[in-house]
Amino acid sequence: MKFQYPVLLFLLVITIASVSAASIGAFQLNIDDVELYQTCNNCTSCNFTRVMGPNNQTLLSNLSANKDGTYFSYNVDKGNFSNLGSHKYCYECGNEVALETGCIDFEISHTGRILTLQIALVYLVSLAVLVFLFFITLSFREGLPNRDSTDEDGIVLQISNLKHLRPVMLGVAWGLVIGIVFIVANLALGYLPSRMVGNFLWVVFQIMFWVTIILVPLWFIKIFTDVFRDQEFKRMIERGVDLQGLP
Repeated sequence: MKFQYPVLLFLLVITIASVSAASIGAFQLNIDDVELYQTCNNCTSCNFTRVMGPNNQTLLSNLSANKDGTYFSYNVDKGNFSNLGSHKYCYECGNEVALETGCIDFEISHTGRILTLQIALVYLVSLAVLVFLFFITLSFREGLPNRDSTDEDGIVLQISNLKHLRPVMLGVAWGLVIGIVFIVANLALGYLPSRMVGNFLWVVFQIMFWVTIILVPLWFIKIFTDVFRDQEFKRMIERGVDLQGLP
């Protein structure tokens, strides 16, 4: 018996020490309740001694966990959380022989997700691709002619159809800017502690979007009008009519 008791005590301590100590993840502000939990074999009780917000301010204390076999839990209402950022809760679990204590992290965010390295890389690559395409589009646009070929006297020699691609490229660049603002606004809303910057960028995105919806039909009408006009000018040139430089 003198040998068995120390062995039993050692096994119980090892079992209790197997309590999970990893982060329990992220929860959405004002949307998700937070379930505090621990799993522990041979624990007779488990209490959550403190729930702490950013800067370790105490939000709740002395919470008695509900026991379901080896699973101990306590549901904290979403109304107890008002700040974004890293939170944690501390536990005290054990039995008559041994006691285990510790603290576990969790995150409160606007999206209910943690900005991991993988997510950050996806956003950064997306932004980099859009910015790259934006400058490529502007560079391609600058290489296009902006008017028809004329002689020294300003008489039109040849109608340049490529000039009609310039406003098209400008529209593509505008669309890329809208995409960039959209991604940055969502990043700011999802992961910045304050929503002020995100709300501002989202308003900018909405204004740009609705301006685009209104102007796109007018923009297409102007492009097609210019194309049809150039076709008429081309026929006049072929008939021998001298035309001064066209806009």
